Amino acid sequence: MRLSSSARFLLARSRLHRIALPGALAIAAAVLAGTGERPAPAIARVGQLLVPAALAAPTANTDAARVAILATAPGAGRTTLHIVPVGGAKAGPALATLRHLGDAVVRARVVPRTPIVIATADTSPSRDRSFNASLFRIEPHAEPVTLCDGVVHASRPLVTSDGRVFVSRGVAGPEPTPDGDLARLRVDALTIDEVDLATGATRTVHRHTGYLAFLAGAWDGKLVVYRVAPASADIVLVNPDTGATRAIAPSIPPFARDFSIDDASGALVYQGRHEVDPYTWVIDRLDLRTGKRARIETSASNGLAPHVWPGGGLAYTPDRSKGLVLVGARAAVRGPLGSGVDTVQAVSPDAAWVAALHTRPSAFPVPFAIHAESGEVAAIPAPLGARVAVAGFIAKEASR
Repeated sequence: MRLSSSARFLLARSRLHRIALPGALAIAAAVLAGTGERPAPAIARVGQLLVPAALAAPTANTDAARVAILATAPGAGRTTLHIVPVGGAKAGPALATLRHLGDAVVRARVVPRTPIVIATADTSPSRDRSFNASLFRIEPHAEPVTLCDGVVHASRPLVTSDGRVFVSRGVAGPEPTPDGDLARLRVDALTIDEVDLATGATRTVHRHTGYLAFLAGAWDGKLVVYRVAPASADIVLVNPDTGATRAIAPSIPPFARDFSIDDASGALVYQGRHEVDPYTWVIDRLDLRTGKRARIETSASNGLAPHVWPGGGLAYTPDRSKGLVLVGARAAVRGPLGSGVDTVQAVSPDAAWVAALHTRPSAFPVPFAIHAESGEVAAIPAPLGARVAVAGFIAKEASR
């Protein structure tokens, strides 16, 4: 099996910069005593998953909070859609079934104010998986509809607040002449395309020649795109109507990930690698108006997974042995599901709830929700024995 261009890129960067990642992403088995920190909550076994016992009985109002999730059993050629209540006891029956290649990577977003889910999944059998995914429209009680092919493997579609759908696509470039140098990566023709939700018609809004053109988010009517090419990495704003492009961060280390946008302040928050020290990872805040960058955190961990918190503050995982912490917000959150990495996946339309995935080595991811104001944690029920992709919250009026 041939590695995707993204995977080859990461491998080459590791060799070029001689990065030593934390040993096998191991989780510390014990926390040092005498630190005065609040211990992680008691853990109970629910089915095959380890989750805090407190998840069973949330006191915050969850009546309007429903989450669309996609569940894929390991090795399966099908993924099921479920719309589940926050704090519920079980996922319930599948509302739609998406068919794809066995063991496909599935990523998804909810279209605002609708029960429609837009998802990517691997569909094209190929040794090179770089662009083997398709984009689908999935609705409850209906057959999924293929919208377009040639989508970047394992990429997540971007759906704006006004329902416009964008996706990363590409065409493989010529393979470099083999010479034993992993730094010689293939250069591809990459595009950001807008996709018509009804017809699947596509319109290219941005082109890039390089290794990566990643949809980091949308702000002020523009797309935020992270790009990596052989000699550069940058973050640009793209006007999807005119194609006009403006560099916001003209030169950054090519290791950025986990992007989120603070709409109120017009800032992009993300994890990157330190400019000098290859053993240090950072969280940076980029002003999308001025391009000014500010450093928020440095760490030896590459699993920081930062995300802007509704109403202000930042959620991230400073230490894999402790889990998620929330800083600069009214709510107090620390390690709600214990050790592991917690990644925020979606925020409810009313900004009352945050959906996240808790991941640990050799375990299925556990979806859960946090009440943004109180910090209370509630379960997001999911089928057992499956990988879960959180698509987002379904608005109350759309779930009827």
